[in-house]
This record gives sequence, structure tokens and C-alpha cells, in this order.
Amino acid sequence: MRKERLKVKGQRALYHVMSRTVNGEIFFSDEEKEVLRRMLFKVAGFCGVKILTYCLMGNHFHVLVEVPDGSGIKLDDGELLRRYRMLHGEDGVLRKSERARKYAPNTPEQVERTLKDGGEEAEKMRASLRSRMHDLSAFVKIYKQQVSIWYNANHDRYGPLWSDRFRSVLVQGSGTALLVMAAYIDLNPVRAGLVEDPRDYAVSGYGEGELEGEPQARLVEILRGLRGNAWGREVLREYRLLLLGQTGGDGAKDEMARILAQRPGTEGSGGPKWGRIWAALGRGIVVGSCSFVEKWRPGSEVTGNSHEKTIFADLALGQNKFKLKSNKDRFP
Repeated sequence: MRKERLKVKGQRALYHVMSRTVNGEIFFSDEEKEVLRRMLFKVAGFCGVKILTYCLMGNHFHVLVEVPDGSGIKLDDGELLRRYRMLHGEDGVLRKSERARKYAPNTPEQVERTLKDGGEEAEKMRASLRSRMHDLSAFVKIYKQQVSIWYNANHDRYGPLWSDRFRSVLVQGSGTALLVMAAYIDLNPVRAGLVEDPRDYAVSGYGEGELEGEPQARLVEILRGLRGNAWGREVLREYRLLLLGQTGGDGAKDEMARILAQRPGTEGSGGPKWGRIWAALGRGIVVGSCSFVEKWRPGSEVTGNSHEKTIFADLALGQNKFKLKSNKDRFP
């Protein structure tokens, strides 16, 4: 049975997206994860969504993505073609792979000719391209399809690569809830025991954000709530101390960081309350302030499988309190 998923229409929305390979048995090498990273941002550019942070693991990925309200965005032929070239041009991942090239779709030149010729075929082309933009499901579908085609072609492999539908959690786009979700994603390689310091994991938003330029700017966009309108390295330094549980002045945030760096259910990962928080961050429906949660999930029950129940968990960090809601009945 399909799991419940929230998708916001008519306004900007942020989501934590996760997906895992079949049985978690297919593991991407470090070189392959770098290809997946490049592919992630090409697909995001094509779809017109913004990656705030991410983590590409051996057999799964996490992405914190901002999806704009596409209803007011005008896309002329020039913009459609620019985005198409970004994904399917000569430097596109599928075209650069000799084995995967035969599975690549129309070339940008073919698309350009169709649009210039006009008529019914051009209108069909425009409608097809626009339908894949500014939409969460289209973004994840295209990304997973591109990865599957590329991986299978380069491994002489056939069949599904991903285990099931992707999971997504609607995240309030500011404040403590956004900060906690970003930390949850950025600390994923620490929880897995791959690194002791999250900045040492290159294919992640935080590891990449140690660099100058766009990666840093993406992280700062999340973290501005730490110091109002502060910018740049100062904010990243404070976020680093938070990830390491060394803020020194906020015991609740330090506790959060230490717990998020542990595997769920292990010693040091918190008690029953944190079990509920783990459920909501990774397998929930919506994370945000109490008013935000009630706005998008009014009432106390979630429609869906009768054996699933709603789990609420409140977490206070300083003066900020937020609520997480999950529909997975797997934690006490």
C-alpha cells in the first residue's frame, strides 16, 4: 500500500527526500558517488528546484530540496532549451558515458528544431518539458531514472536499482525545524561510522560547503537563523560547533547534536522521546512548529493503513519548540 506523502501546491515548500537501493545491497563507489553528485545538481537545474543540503551514501541518499511555486514562473523556449541542455547536453552524464549514451533522449539540437518548427509537435514538447519542472515527484523520478540508466549500463546490469517509492518529509522552511533536519542529513556519514568529522565526507552538503562559492552559500541559506542576517564563514563556524555538540551555551542543542550523531536505538541515541523524533525526521510526514504541523496535518490521525498510528514528539531547543509527526508505528 502506498505510504502517505504531503505535497504543497501554490507556494514554496521544502522536503527531506530519501531513497534506498534494492535491499540496500547495491553500493556506489566513491567515484560513482561523485557522478551521482553531479547528476543531482544537473537534474535540480533542469527541474528548477534548489538543493539546500544532501548526503550521498553507498546504498541510499538524502536530499533537502526547495521546490518553488511554479504557477507564476514563465518558461519560454529559450529557458526550456537551456534547462534541457543542462541535463542532456554533451557534458550530461548519460552522453559522457559510452555505454549509457544509447539510452540518452533527444539531443538538444533535435529539441531546438522541434520547438522552432512549431505546430502540434512543438506544443507537445513544451507541455512535456514544463510538466517535469517545479515538481517534487518529477525531480526525484528523473534523478532516480538517470542514475538507474547510467549505473545499469556501466555494470552490464538489468532491472530495478531502487527498492521502492521515495520517502519525503515536508519541512518548515525556516527556524529550528529546518536546522535540525539539515543537521540530521549532514551527520548521516558520522552515524554510519564512515567519518568522525562531517566535513571529511565530500559528497554531502556540509562537506562540500567547506569550499567557497555556491556550496557555502547553500548552507548559509539554511543557517541564517543562527544569527539573523549574518553571512559567510561566521555562520558556518557556528553550525560546525553545533554539529560537533560544542556550542557551549545551549545544552539542548548540544544534546541534539550528540544524539543525531548516533545510530537510532544504540546507546547514546536518546530514549523513547528521541525514538519518536528519529521516526519523524527519517520516516515522517511533516516537521515544523506546532502551528505548521497542524496547518498541513490537522487533527490527530493520519489517513492511511489502519495498522499505522500517528506519532507526535515535541522537542524544545532553547526558546524554540517544534513538533514532528510520523505515521510509522515502529518506535515505542
